[in-house]
Amino acid sequence: MSIKGVCPVLSVPFTSSGEVDYESFRSLCRWIIKIGAKSTLFFGVASENIKLSDPERYKLLEILLTERKGSDLQVIITVADHSAELAVKRAKDYEAMGVDYLNILPPSFFSPSAAQIDHHLESILRAVKIPVVIQHLPQAGGIGDVSGLIHLADRYSNLAMVKCEANPPTESIRKIASQTRGRVRTLIGWGGIFWKEGVAAGADGLQPGCGVTDLYLWAERALIAGDEREFERRLDRFIPTIATWILNLELLIACEKEILFQRGIIESSYCRSPTVALDAANAAEIKAMLDLVREVAANASAN
Repeated sequence: MSIKGVCPVLSVPFTSSGEVDYESFRSLCRWIIKIGAKSTLFFGVASENIKLSDPERYKLLEILLTERKGSDLQVIITVADHSAELAVKRAKDYEAMGVDYLNILPPSFFSPSAAQIDHHLESILRAVKIPVVIQHLPQAGGIGDVSGLIHLADRYSNLAMVKCEANPPTESIRKIASQTRGRVRTLIGWGGIFWKEGVAAGADGLQPGCGVTDLYLWAERALIAGDEREFERRLDRFIPTIATWILNLELLIACEKEILFQRGIIESSYCRSPTVALDAANAAEIKAMLDLVREVAANASAN
């Protein structure tokens, strides 16, 4: 199994008072399926995962799994607990609920040793049968060299993929392909700002935020058609803005939420604290992004 192409990371909508807006989340799930996404990642950084309670997480996942019935949407769910014991329990719960993949964010708090990170990853890999993605996020601490994660591939056949978020991810992608003889596949993270370089290195797909999933799918259509020049031209229309926003993850989350709100997909752009206030420059960037969305949609209708 492998996740291919555009795999958006779902946001979590909140009401204006900061409660989870489950109906808006249903709307978001339906929209992602309607526009043609074949997979989605949930409880990622862009989902404000660390700002959610356990009851909220389980209810949101139940909604996602219910809404995807009858579609071919694959669901990848992140396990980000710092404790191996808690991570194993959550992984088993998610597997029993019917997710397709687990995404493991290795522990990084207080700089765990390589042996401690291995214990964490192996505990989860042994506990479940479904395919596992390991998230290589050196910016968060933990293991810098991706080799420290993929040595487990020889012992655990369910280690299926690595999400590469080094900046740039090309060296990691090539190293995984070489050291696992192509068995372990790769995804690009970090907003997809290195999508072009990742594709050239051999990555199967990418996991950006979800606010402009249709723009990523628009670029992907040129890639699938083999038109590299058009693929790059389309990326140049929106990736530079994403690259600016992702310099501050809270800014990226807030801009994604505002886009979803202005598109009428969710009822509020509220972000739980800590967050950032959008300024006039951000508002102009969001307007330009929405103008591009409308332009792409109009061209698609005309054709």
